[in-house]
Amino acid sequence: MLSRCLAFLLLIRGISEGWGGGTASQEPLTFQFQLIMSFFNDSCVPSLASGWLGDLETNRWDPQARTILFLWPWARGHFSAEQLEELRGIFDVFLTSITRDVQDFVKVFRQDYPFVIQIRASYSQRSPVSLFQVAFQGTDFMSFQEDSWKPAPGAESISQNISDILNQDQGTQVMLQNLLNHTLPQFLGDLLDTGRKDIERQVRPEVWLSSSPTPVPGQLQLLCHVSGFYPKSVQVTWIKHGQELPGTQTGDLLPNSDGTWYLQVILNVEAGETADLACRVEHSSLDGQYLIRYWAKSSALPLALGISIVIVVVVSLVFGFIWWKNQHRSYEDIL
Repeated sequence: MLSRCLAFLLLIRGISEGWGGGTASQEPLTFQFQLIMSFFNDSCVPSLASGWLGDLETNRWDPQARTILFLWPWARGHFSAEQLEELRGIFDVFLTSITRDVQDFVKVFRQDYPFVIQIRASYSQRSPVSLFQVAFQGTDFMSFQEDSWKPAPGAESISQNISDILNQDQGTQVMLQNLLNHTLPQFLGDLLDTGRKDIERQVRPEVWLSSSPTPVPGQLQLLCHVSGFYPKSVQVTWIKHGQELPGTQTGDLLPNSDGTWYLQVILNVEAGETADLACRVEHSSLDGQYLIRYWAKSSALPLALGISIVIVVVVSLVFGFIWWKNQHRSYEDIL
């Protein structure tokens, strides 16, 4: 049954995929499991599974080795090797089963390829209720609440039909309840205990500016790069005379390999109007202060440094020549 596959997948996903949330020192943390399955056709189904505690990716599923990767030394929690191996086996079976069962539903309900299914399970310190949600093509499709499957508000009628079918599997319902009410809370508590130092860390961002031409003649694209910060929440703005400028483009928050984050914010301006422009960064690691990088200063620095070097060289040559002349005259007087 699809419901049993979903239960197995969620159980391992909590270990291997996704956690999303905030910072332990600022807001309640969430343990989140995420699974994304892309059904291109009935034989090609790549998947991506990961686990997140707050802003840290803690686990990932390796489809080649068919095993769970632990991205931090403490990401195993207090689970024993036997328990983790059991979870690995369940998740491996789950991926195979859910693929087959979804394909069966495609035939029954005459759905067309390609499509994407997303599964998310989460448990937060903020709420004692765990969530298990399924999305189809990026839209909420159904969820498991309390003791049964329910279609998402506004979902197509097929969601109700599948929910009715899945609700006939009492064994899977009990399994999901155990997962949501016991396994996820326990795992969140374990990781908060074993990984608190990394979870509560504060890492200051590094900021640098760059530019590139645009298709519009006379226009310049300014880029503010902010990298290496943790936690994830950050505010980056282009300003002039202390006022935020409209029309900026903010890129996606991207993870670095060390668990920190990267963000890029773009501003298009006329080439002759870059004076007094600056990028301002607000982050919890800055203790309420701003980190500001001025475009004019950063671009003028190499020129100013070059001019300074030229002046030093010229002055040195002049004084060197005067010294040499004096030495030469002294030598002639001795003769």
